[in-house]
Amino acid sequence: MRVPLRLALAGLVAAAAFASPLAHAVVSERIVAVVGDRAILLSDLRQRARPFLLQIQARVPPGAQQAAAESQVFRDLLQKMVDEELEGQAAEKANVRVTSEEIENAFRNIAAAEQMTVEELFRTARASSGLTEQEYRDEIRRQILEGKMLQLRVKGRVRITEQDVRSAFDRLVREERRRRDYHPAWIVLRVLPGSSAEAVEERRALAAALAERARGGEDFAALARQFSDDTATREEGGDLGVRAPQGTQAAATGQREVMAPELEAALMAVEPGGVAGPMRAGDAFVVMKLLSRQPSRFTTLEAARPEVLQRLQAEIMTKAKQKWLDDLKRGTHVEVRL
Repeated sequence: MRVPLRLALAGLVAAAAFASPLAHAVVSERIVAVVGDRAILLSDLRQRARPFLLQIQARVPPGAQQAAAESQVFRDLLQKMVDEELEGQAAEKANVRVTSEEIENAFRNIAAAEQMTVEELFRTARASSGLTEQEYRDEIRRQILEGKMLQLRVKGRVRITEQDVRSAFDRLVREERRRRDYHPAWIVLRVLPGSSAEAVEERRALAAALAERARGGEDFAALARQFSDDTATREEGGDLGVRAPQGTQAAATGQREVMAPELEAALMAVEPGGVAGPMRAGDAFVVMKLLSRQPSRFTTLEAARPEVLQRLQAEIMTKAKQKWLDDLKRGTHVEVRL
C-alpha cells in the first residue's frame, strides 16, 4: 500500500498514541521511502519481499550470509518500489491506466506460452515463489503500466540502422564464443631459472619463428613434437584436449579443464585453425593453435536477425527507462529511509 505522506504520518502518530504496552514488543510500522507526497511503508516492503526471503531461507544457511542476502533484497526491492511509484505518479498525470481485460489477456498469453491453464499458472506461481494470485496480478499490472509508459515515451523515436544490427550481431557472437568449449594445442618453450637476457631473447625468437612456421602451413603437431618442452603433451603434438571457458558451468563444476586467463583470451581472438602467440606464460614462451571450437548457434546474420532486433529493442527500452526515471527523480522529491 502506498498512501499520501500526510495520511501515513497521521496514521503512525495515532497508532503510537493509542498503542497498548504490549505493542512495544512488536516491530512498529514506519516509513521507508517518500516519493513526492506519498510514502512507502515498511509493511509494503516486507510484503513484496516475502517470496524472495522464502527463497533465501531455503537456499542460504542461517547466519551472517543469510542476513546479508536479506538486506540486499530489501535495498534492491525498495529501489524498485520507488521507481514504480514514480512511474505510477507519471501515469496518473498522463491519464494512462491498465484495464482488467489487459491483465487477463496477459495471463492468458503467459499461460499459453507455458502450455497450462491460467488456474495452473497461479498454482505454479504460488508453489514456486509463494506469490498469491492477487500479488501476481499486481505484478503483471505494474509491468503492463511500465510498458505503456515506455511506449508513450519512446514511440516514434526508435531508429535501428543496418549498422546497429551488424554491430549487435558481432557482439552477440563474441559473447556466445565465451561460453563455447574449444580444443587447443600448444608448444611450450621453457626459460631456465637464472637465464641471461640473451638466453631469454633466444627462446622468444624461437617461439616467434615457430608461430610463423605454423601460420605458414607447417604441421603444428610435428613442430610440437620436435620443439615443445611440455612432456605431458609433446608426444600428442601439444594436444590439450577440450577446454571450457572461464566462468562457464562446465568450468565451475570441474567437468572440463580451463586454460590460464591470458592464454584463453588469446585463443578467443582466433578462429579454428588459427595460431596465437608467442606469449610469455610464467617461466615459458607459448605458441598456441585452436584446433576446433564448439559450433555457434548463430550461422548467419539473417538467421539471427529476429533475435538481434529483439535484443536491440530491449537495450533501447532499458536505456529509455533509465533516462525517464532519472528525469522523474530530478522533478520529484525522493527520500529513502531504509
